[in-house]
Amino acid sequence: MDITTYIAESAREQLARDIKAADGNEVFFVGYTDDNLVVQDVQTVARGHDTAVPVVTKAAREADVVIHNHPSGALKPSNADLSIATQLDDFSTAFYIVDNLVEHVYVVIEPFAKTDITPLDIDAIQALLGPDSQIAATLPGFEQREQQMSMILQVVQAFNNRKVASIEAGTGTGKTLAYLLPAVQWSLQNRERVVISTNTINLQEQLISKDIPFLQNVLDVKFKAALVKGRSNYVCLRKLNEVESELKLQGDEEDQDELSALIEWARNSKDGSKADLSFIPKYRVWERIASESDTCTRQRCAHFRTCFVNKARREAAQAQILVVNHHLLFADLAVRQETGSMTSAAVLPPYQKIIFDEAHHIENVATSYFGSQITRAGLIRMLHRLFRQKKQREYGYLNTLRIKLLKNTGQLDQHKSEKIENLLQNDILPAVRELLEHTNTVMDLFYEAVERYQGKSVDQEIKLRLLPDVTSRLIDDVGLRQPLEIYLDNLKSFTDDLGLLVKTAQQAGAMLQDPTWDSVCIDIAAQAERLILAGQVIRNVLFKHDEDHIRWIEAKGGARHFNILRFKISPLEIKERMLNAVYENFETVIMTSATLTVDRKFDFLASRIGLDLLSPARRIELLLDAPFDYQKQVVVAIPKDMPDPRHSSFAGELNKAVFKALNISNGRAFVLFTSYGLLNMLYRQMYESLKQIRIRLLKQGDENRHHLINKFKKDTHSVLFATDSFWEGVDVEGESLMSVIITKLPFRVPSEPVIEARYEAIEKRGGNAFIEYAVPLAVLKFKQGFGRLIRRKSDRGAVIIFDHRVISKSYGKRFLHSLPSCRVLTGTRETVFSELKLFFDQD
Repeated sequence: MDITTYIAESAREQLARDIKAADGNEVFFVGYTDDNLVVQDVQTVARGHDTAVPVVTKAAREADVVIHNHPSGALKPSNADLSIATQLDDFSTAFYIVDNLVEHVYVVIEPFAKTDITPLDIDAIQALLGPDSQIAATLPGFEQREQQMSMILQVVQAFNNRKVASIEAGTGTGKTLAYLLPAVQWSLQNRERVVISTNTINLQEQLISKDIPFLQNVLDVKFKAALVKGRSNYVCLRKLNEVESELKLQGDEEDQDELSALIEWARNSKDGSKADLSFIPKYRVWERIASESDTCTRQRCAHFRTCFVNKARREAAQAQILVVNHHLLFADLAVRQETGSMTSAAVLPPYQKIIFDEAHHIENVATSYFGSQITRAGLIRMLHRLFRQKKQREYGYLNTLRIKLLKNTGQLDQHKSEKIENLLQNDILPAVRELLEHTNTVMDLFYEAVERYQGKSVDQEIKLRLLPDVTSRLIDDVGLRQPLEIYLDNLKSFTDDLGLLVKTAQQAGAMLQDPTWDSVCIDIAAQAERLILAGQVIRNVLFKHDEDHIRWIEAKGGARHFNILRFKISPLEIKERMLNAVYENFETVIMTSATLTVDRKFDFLASRIGLDLLSPARRIELLLDAPFDYQKQVVVAIPKDMPDPRHSSFAGELNKAVFKALNISNGRAFVLFTSYGLLNMLYRQMYESLKQIRIRLLKQGDENRHHLINKFKKDTHSVLFATDSFWEGVDVEGESLMSVIITKLPFRVPSEPVIEARYEAIEKRGGNAFIEYAVPLAVLKFKQGFGRLIRRKSDRGAVIIFDHRVISKSYGKRFLHSLPSCRVLTGTRETVFSELKLFFDQD
């Protein structure tokens, strides 16, 4: 049989690699075929042992084919193979046997043609939310909502007709159940996994701890769901053992107490996830024991079967619904784009449908993810992981290798052992010490160049976009290019030496029975590769220029050798990337949020994330208003006599106005700022005054978000000053929150490198950047802030806007027009505050 007609070349290479990694023993794989029934992707599910067959048959239900190697090279199926084939035939899964080199195949069961899709029954799904349904009987306060039924209809249409849907669903529409019910039903009846991606941990926790368990209890059908987290959230048992060995060997190891606590926790943890910890470990400490893709030894690891990451992946592979965050999803999409594989399990198990909740974050997340960055601290941390010295003691992977070299001297090839020792002592250890010093020296020089360019000390963080003329003045005019080039060349030479060291060490340890020898080689190789990539990012940021990318640096002052420097690059636009990675590869994509429209239209969203590149026939758009009576529940108050927010008198007048408003509402307010500077100023000025009238003032940053919100909810006479992230994702019902005060319209800082570059691109093509980009971005943020107030039908309150531009400027109507229809109060502060007092006195 011609193997090329059954298994694609890339899949054959993966099979051969995994068989080799298993020392040529029996391995069972599941595979996924394309429309021509050729296997394109494979995943290892078991190796030859007593429990392999149940594991294989369980995994095969989600796959198209099972592939098994015969180490002998004789491909005739055994009785055990025929027994497996009988079970696989029951659920239409093919079965192949291959040799260890994957050059030949014996097809026991031919691949089955792709089954016809069973469309969703809209009436049956809507009935699940009917007045006589189990959901209605079980869900407290259930009421049938027209908006929810409308959303279900469009989600079902998107699934059935392979469409991309944009759905703005206001607070209280029940959007979560409206997409969950069709997603669950589709995944079960069509054997296609659905990914639900969110931006915030809060929504993930709501889905995985509340909404999905609720459906699992009330629905007649059974389904599994899994929360999938990035690998770095899990402890690596191999690294944990090695850190524990180092602690025993070197008792005064820095961070010893925290590492010991982590070791004790990991030994008793069920899932090995950082979320299971009772404390937040320091980044540098967690990094030492965290799982990392480039340091994972996979099948060769002694902990492969007990690995927390593998356990989580197995659970995900058995689930119909995967809950992830946007960053992890884009990481997976990037791998699929890079490998050309659309069902690769490199990050996530294969999936076919995507639901983006909190979809208004997609552009920002994709921009960040498809970019690159390296920091001064990151460079130092990589070098320190290789080697560091403290109080006459030496630490790091190079030191570990040196210790293992001494320990295994009699078992190693003498020539290679001497070569490793010479490389370490004469080349690499002196080089890493020099490179640490060189890194600090060149970074200090660069920081000084930034200060000269700015003409002042960089006390506050600055972001400097690197256009050719800026780069010339910053680097070339002060003679900094040559020192930077020399540094990057030295970095490259150092990584070349590390590569030689690793190659020699791997050869020397080939006959050793010590698995930790291979581990330290992998750890050193990973740091070398990261340093190579770091050098490439710095070169790309500082010495290249093109119109498709935005390059900038971020700097902030500190003590010598502790000045902060970040080198960043991001794509100017993400439209084409979204088209290639998402819309062209996934037939159904659903994007939903409470804030997707501007002027009640989806045009801005479409232009930013590439929806306008799709044919209109493939798109669905639906705008659902919240089921609240905003005319009765909300008053929007806008004093017309406030100074312009850009005027020097604004802060002083805002202080008086906010105090008056808080006095009227008796606290119970969010005060939303657009900058920490103004927030902190007003906090200092108002703290004692508010205390005197028994209003407790809370401030973002004083403690973690969760604790702040809990304090705010419990104290019904408190006020929270907040910025940025508190404009959204915060849910406070009832009398604790009666007022949302918007101090300024939330325009992004125009000098932010990404914003500035996008402004210029719009102007260059003849557009108006302020109207086309700045205003819509601010409107979306404004809508999020407004949405904090009313979370249920019994809520009422005021939204007070102290930025008169919302009514005095022509573009201001876009802000108000994008809100639900409300009663709007305008006039002098005296008039507005009098009306507000009457409104609050009605409580």
